[in-house]
Amino acid sequence: MRKKFCPKCGKETEKFYENLCKDCFLEKFSSLEKIPKNFLFKKCKFCGKIFYKKVGKESLESLVETILSKILEKEKIDSINYRIFNDKLKMEVETKIEDLKKVEELTSNLIIKQFVCNVCNLKEKGYYQAIIQLRCKNEILQKIEEDIKKEVETLNKFDALAFISKIEKEKNGLNFYIGSKKSAMEIGKILKRKYKAELKISRRLVGFEKGKRVYRDTILIKISD
Repeated sequence: MRKKFCPKCGKETEKFYENLCKDCFLEKFSSLEKIPKNFLFKKCKFCGKIFYKKVGKESLESLVETILSKILEKEKIDSINYRIFNDKLKMEVETKIEDLKKVEELTSNLIIKQFVCNVCNLKEKGYYQAIIQLRCKNEILQKIEEDIKKEVETLNKFDALAFISKIEKEKNGLNFYIGSKKSAMEIGKILKRKYKAELKISRRLVGFEKGKRVYRDTILIKISD
């Protein structure tokens, strides 16, 4: 039987892949070539959220998983194993190419710098789109205040502007300055259902942004019981 030799490396081979031995053929492909050697992350010094470019997550592990999924989404990955250790990301990827499998390893540096994210910057500056005016008896004031804070915390998972930038004490209640108009409205509806509250909404023009009118809402919530 006539022997076959790879035209690139000269090694004897039983089967050709695009006229190359399997090793030379696999050299043409890399699933990790798009993975950067250095990842630059930004961590907000106030909320602790970690960002890579425009993507933000609560933890480094979750963010790395999202990044790798996006970069490798078009690759024919059979398996990927990675771990984060001492500011390093160590990866091992197994890729299927025709009837062959290729295993690659890569270590990337994780660089984390402190900064203030846009949302926390707005919060620190006292930004708000709506005011919730809570008016109720002192006996239940603290309980409803906690309700509002819990609802804001829950809504923040879906709405980055769902935060309280300021709380003012009034003679017969509290004023909550809320970053998101949409979330403030949702809280008003929740309190109306839960406490059978009286709900009144007013709107005030505060300026223009990119040629559009900007309004702030005031949501008055009266609870008699």
